[in-house]
Amino acid sequence: MRPLKLIMQAFGSYGKQTAIDFEQANQNLFLITGDTGAGKTTIFDAMVFALYGEASSGTNKKSGAELQSQFVEPGVQPFVELVFSEGNGESREIYTVRRVPRHVRPLKRGSGMKEESGSVTLLMPDGSEYPQKETDKKLEEIIGLTKNQFMQVAMIAQGEFMELLRARSDDKKVIFRKLFHTELYEKIVAELGNRRKEKQQEIGKIRTVCQTEVSHVVVREEYPEAEGLLELRDKILNANQLSVTDMEVFLEKMSGLCGELEEQDRQTDEEYERTHRIYLEKRDRYTSAEQLLERFQELDQAEKELDLCRSQEEQVRKAGERIRKIRAAYEILPAWERYMDAVRMETDTRRRLASGQEALPQLEKKAKEALEASEKADVQWNLASQDYTKVSERTNRALEILKKIREAKTNYDSCKAAYEAAEEAASAARQRRKDAEEQERDWRSRAEQLGEAQIQFERWQGKARTADELSAELSSAELLWKEADAQKKIVEKAREEYAGASEAYERKDKEYEDIRRIFLNTQAGFIAREQLKPGMPCPVCGSLDHPNPCELKEEHRELSRETLDMLGKETEQLRNAQENAAAKAQAASALLEEKEKSRDEGMNSLRRKLSAYLPEFPQNSTLEQAAEGLNAWKTTLREEGERCKENLRQLRELLEKLQGIEADKIRLKANEEQAEKEAVEKKTASAAAEAEWKSLGGARDYETEEEANLALKKARDRKDQAEHALQEAKAGAQEARNAEEHAKTLILQWERDLPDQKKECELRKHAYEKLMEEKQLPESEWKVLTEHYTGSDADHLQKKIEEHNRKKAAAAGKRDAAFAAVKGKERPVLEELRMVRDEAEQKMRAAREKQEQTGADRRTDQNIYDTLHPVMEDRKKRMLEYKRLDDLYNLLAGNVSGSRMDIETYVQRYYLERILHAANRRFQEMSAGQFELRMCDLDRAGTGKNRGLDLMVYSAVTGKEREVRTLSGGESFMAALSLALGMADQIQESAASVHLDVMFIDEGFGSLDDHSRDKAVRVLQDMADGSKLIGIISHVTELKQEIEDQLIVSKDENGSHVRWQIS
Repeated sequence: MRPLKLIMQAFGSYGKQTAIDFEQANQNLFLITGDTGAGKTTIFDAMVFALYGEASSGTNKKSGAELQSQFVEPGVQPFVELVFSEGNGESREIYTVRRVPRHVRPLKRGSGMKEESGSVTLLMPDGSEYPQKETDKKLEEIIGLTKNQFMQVAMIAQGEFMELLRARSDDKKVIFRKLFHTELYEKIVAELGNRRKEKQQEIGKIRTVCQTEVSHVVVREEYPEAEGLLELRDKILNANQLSVTDMEVFLEKMSGLCGELEEQDRQTDEEYERTHRIYLEKRDRYTSAEQLLERFQELDQAEKELDLCRSQEEQVRKAGERIRKIRAAYEILPAWERYMDAVRMETDTRRRLASGQEALPQLEKKAKEALEASEKADVQWNLASQDYTKVSERTNRALEILKKIREAKTNYDSCKAAYEAAEEAASAARQRRKDAEEQERDWRSRAEQLGEAQIQFERWQGKARTADELSAELSSAELLWKEADAQKKIVEKAREEYAGASEAYERKDKEYEDIRRIFLNTQAGFIAREQLKPGMPCPVCGSLDHPNPCELKEEHRELSRETLDMLGKETEQLRNAQENAAAKAQAASALLEEKEKSRDEGMNSLRRKLSAYLPEFPQNSTLEQAAEGLNAWKTTLREEGERCKENLRQLRELLEKLQGIEADKIRLKANEEQAEKEAVEKKTASAAAEAEWKSLGGARDYETEEEANLALKKARDRKDQAEHALQEAKAGAQEARNAEEHAKTLILQWERDLPDQKKECELRKHAYEKLMEEKQLPESEWKVLTEHYTGSDADHLQKKIEEHNRKKAAAAGKRDAAFAAVKGKERPVLEELRMVRDEAEQKMRAAREKQEQTGADRRTDQNIYDTLHPVMEDRKKRMLEYKRLDDLYNLLAGNVSGSRMDIETYVQRYYLERILHAANRRFQEMSAGQFELRMCDLDRAGTGKNRGLDLMVYSAVTGKEREVRTLSGGESFMAALSLALGMADQIQESAASVHLDVMFIDEGFGSLDDHSRDKAVRVLQDMADGSKLIGIISHVTELKQEIEDQLIVSKDENGSHVRWQIS
């Protein structure tokens, strides 16, 4: 890559459009010169921005609106355009990239400002424009370097190219990892670390299992080795690491404990069986005594019940007498009630006989009148019957004819309806056939419209998978963002510490230099004070006369070499602290840059993918916007998926329907023809029925059946009324006659019954009085008894007497049985037997508890032993695996004492060796063969800490190596410049496809003396004799005389300007 032309507008300090044509220079080495702040470095920033979208160095990052120039109106659009070539000779291709940064502009309507997003365009060698979304990726592919690599190779930035020279090995490792892609070795170490950690976790789990099991061990105090086993258990539980020896001893002791518990288990079983047998004997003896005592108690209770029954004998006798009288009274009561019934019957008969004899004449008169009315109604009924017969014959003839007419009309209506139905059926069949054909056309049309449903569904599935992948990538981007934010805080803290260390060092260094200068200036005074004596030669000039000896000022009299050396040590300590703080800040910054790069790459990848699927998605979107856009897209995809599924389902249904539509059309056609045939047949039948119906219309007496039925109904109603009147008259006559006959019959009956009823009354009275005499109960006494007692009261009293007798007999039986059971035996004392039984039961329970506890302890400890034994065998295997991984990991990670260099550093020494080979060619030339950069040798590279990439400087004058930090300012610049040029050679050599023909060097020459500066320029001129374009950014006056082609940068109130000064 070689820049040909750079155009800037409203960019940084450049307001108006400024063009720099690099092909105007006659030589490849040129100087970019101008006052401080004129805008020299901005030229390189513009190139980097055009290629990578960010103008950046390690300490000054600018992007977006920060790049918009303040020297033009806000309405002027900022942009950078870079024309560059790739390749040489016939393969040379020219590209043009134009990039507009994010900026603000005035609103077109109204007041206020609007922020515009950035954009980029890339013109390919064939004149085509590359797709904007892929431009950044394509540019990196063309250049062959990432932005960080480009910054390392193409730009030795002001104040930064010293960092790599003085950086510690760990900091160089981070830089080399990016440049030479040695991440693989870091990943190998990380993978070994992960596997080692997994094995540690597995062993930790085994330790947890062992400690858990050990914590459950049960050890009784009476066990002989209980103290030692418990101490060993506590030792294992409190240990951070599991001791194999302790576990083996523990398992051995557990084996003995399990054997001891097994023997104790057998003994407790025997003891329980013995105490259980004794308890059963004592329990049975107590139960027998308890039953005997119950018999004694039953005998006592029976005697008490018999005494009670004897005291109730008199009450029982009186109750028996009362029962006899109650029952006698209720035997008299029916006789008295029969006597009363006879008296009431005789009285009632006499009353009714008198009433009947009085009403008989009136009944005879009513019977005669009713007979006359009946005869008259009979004549009326005969007349109505004859009239009804005539009307009935005429209406029957008319109804017969009307029936035939109705049937003919019904037949005609039926045939007509059948014809109409057949016609409708034919029409419906035709319509169904047409509908089927129309439906087929509609289905085929819809099927054609849905023909892409399967493809659309598959496309949707692909989008859905992409959305899931983007969700995963979004989660990764969120994690990278959080890590970058956390690292940024670490960097800020490291920079603060570096700033504090730098300030302390600079103060102390200034103090040291001031004292050192004073010390040197006062050396003459010290010599004059201590060695100049009258007549003695001067150690400097040898004169014997000392007319004006140097005199020490009073404030410097105490100044000594020891004081200066002590101050120098303090300064050295602060310088070391500054370097350590700088290294720490550099490492933190590099790690931040790596994390930010990973974050930005993740975000750019996410943005590119989102932009590829979402055209409206902004390129510079935030993470929140990405999440919001992705969620919105997923919602759209869900809706699209539902539509695709529904379309696919409809398509499948339509295809299934179309498969059977031909058979349906044939069937519908047949149905149509059959319906038309039936319609013709029904039409013929309808015409015949209509002719028959009309022929019957003239032969009828009545116009309608309703008219005939009305005439018949009126005749029937007249006949029914006459008949009803006749029936009522006959019924009235019969009823009057019956009433007369019934009255006469009753009078005769009552006259015959009255003498018998009187006789029966006298008989029942005699029987009643005789029964009272037999029962010895006068009327007053038995009536009182029936008023106060019911018949069931006698039964209730009888039951009480019987209950009393049963109790008495039962008590006597219980007494005899109990007496027989206790005969010859003493009453037992239960309390003594109960105490003996309870004591035996307590012993049995204690033995059972001991048996259960011993068995539980034995099972618990045996299970623990059975669990731990195979676990320890498994641990042994895993420990061997862990040992192999741990040794390999420590070796490759540089964790071995005396060998702190890791494998990645070891590999990077190969690249550093090649870098130093290229760098020393320039360094030796610049330093006139005095210095050479060397790596720390292998013997010291891993001692104490990783120093595998530390640099030493070899002096050909002294023949010794020393730290690079001991070089002076000019020497450090030459070493750093040589190292940067060597690294650029190695990077370009490693990336065979990379042709980077440009380099910018920003300042640093001011620290060189004339000779060193000439050497450095000569080295750069040798490099420029090839195809490489080298620009030196500097305001050193001497360089203006040595480098003829100059790009002069100036700045005024309108911003920066450039012009070429060509030799």
